Amino acid sequence: MNTTASDVFDSFESSFKDKVVIPEALEIVWLKKAVGRYSIELSPISFDSDMMEFDRELDQYSIDTLAAFMKQSYQEREVSRINKQVSITGKDVSITMGQGGKAAVKEELDYCDSQSEQMIANQKPTAYN
Repeated sequence: MNTTASDVFDSFESSFKDKVVIPEALEIVWLKKAVGRYSIELSPISFDSDMMEFDRELDQYSIDTLAAFMKQSYQEREVSRINKQVSITGKDVSITMGQGGKAAVKEELDYCDSQSEQMIANQKPTAYN
């Protein structure tokens, strides 16, 4: 049985707890970006966006890697959102909130980046092969 988009979405959504529902259309965009990245950095995979499934059954680590790539996209969006909230400037008003939230989401993005890079490294053949 071929792996479906839902399999990857489940892995992605299980990696964090969010109070906001992420629109499925946005998850699909992130999945397509993840597939493109996976295909370039690791090995080609094929995803049919009409059928919402891959051309084969992917192993769990590949599914989790795609989900990690999606989480990176999610976290990049969160950094952008928080940066916009932290510094609100208008014609008559300038509000700068504390930098704590900004630092926290940046730290989370850095963690997501390093996790993705480690997952990529784990899947590449070693020099001993």
